[in-house]
Formats: sequence, structure tokens, C-alpha cells
Amino acid sequence: MTIDFGKLKTSRPLFTFGFTYNLMRSFIQNTEDSIKSSIAIYKDKGPEVEEIEICAEEGIYQCVEHYQGLDSQDVFLDEIFESYFPSVQRRSALLTLVATYEHELELFCDIYTEEHNSPVKLNELKGQGLERVNLFVKKIIGSDNSTVFPTIKKIVKLRNSCAHNDAKIEDKGGQPIKAIEELINDASINVSQDGKQVHIDEGFLIFVLNQFDAYTNEIQETINNK
Repeated sequence: MTIDFGKLKTSRPLFTFGFTYNLMRSFIQNTEDSIKSSIAIYKDKGPEVEEIEICAEEGIYQCVEHYQGLDSQDVFLDEIFESYFPSVQRRSALLTLVATYEHELELFCDIYTEEHNSPVKLNELKGQGLERVNLFVKKIIGSDNSTVFPTIKKIVKLRNSCAHNDAKIEDKGGQPIKAIEELINDASINVSQDGKQVHIDEGFLIFVLNQFDAYTNEIQETINNK
């Protein structure tokens, strides 16, 4: 007998959030380890110093530091390699973290619809991304008292600015983004203002992960209590 494996259906677990949490925690740790390693190498090896002759007769020379294609005439090397680049790496990691949970939560909604024959599918609701997921959670699952999602909405605003507006604290029209301002003004959250941009410090990615973990726990608790 020949088995057509393409026609076989395997049941997918409703909750895969535990695996996602562990995966993203490892990803964050890897990111932070990479940042610390880069900073340590910079501090250990340091920039190369080039002496440029200005006026040999008068003994006037200028020293210029070089490191990985950048030099001290254009930028402050310590600031770039010890602060700015780490923040940029965390901005990139934030995009991955939010996108991963967005995908997993959308998949969860689709599986929930199949298992419970829900009258409304996720793609039939207004909105997009996590806003639409939360609408599904409220309307179909009945969890409308989330204490976490308001913070997740602010994180999404920051993610969007990192992805589309160079992590600016203002929108493209020059108006302050209130959600980002609120994150910056919260002393317990590891983000700050650096000129017109958001600076992301160590600890923020874990904070974001814990927000998503708390949100998925809320969903699981609602379903388990039905």
C-alpha cells in the first residue's frame, strides 16, 4: 500500500508559546553576548593611530584614530562602538522579536478558529498585525481585560519607528510619538532619548519578551478557565 503523505493531516498544538519564549530568550542572550564581545574587542585592540604631518618645521602634527573603516575626524569612535552600534543591534533584534510573536499569535488565532469552528476568522477582522490579533482575542476568545497589551502597543510603535523612520522619536511630519515618549519617560524601561532617536540599552529586549510572555499567559488562562 502506498501512503500519500501529502494528504495526511497532523494536529498542531494550540499553544506553542513556551517554545517561542525559550527561542527568543536564547536569541536575546546571543545578541547581548555579541554586543559585549564587540565592545570588549574594541576596548582591547583600540583604534589605530595615524600621525598626519601639518607642519614639520614647526613640529605640528595631527593624530587621527581609525577603526573598522571609521576615523576620529568624522565620528567619536568610543560613542559609535560602545553605544550607538549596540543600540542599532538591539533595534534590529527588536524587529525580529516582535515579528516572531506577531507570526506565532496569528498562527495561534488560525488554529483556534479551526479547533473551535469560530464564526469569524482572523483575516476577516479589521486592522492588521498585533492589533488585529488582540481584536480576535477580545471578540472570539473573550479576553478583554488585558493589562499587558497597552504596553505592547507602545512597543509596536517603537518597532515601527525603528523599521521605517530610523528610530526617531517624532513621526515624519515632525510630531512627537506619544507612545515612544511614554516608554522613554518610564524609568523602569531601558530606553532613552539620544538626540532625535531612541537609544536602546541592555535589558530592554528582555523587558519586551516578558511583556509578550505575560500577554500569551493571559490568553492561555482565559481559555483554560472557559
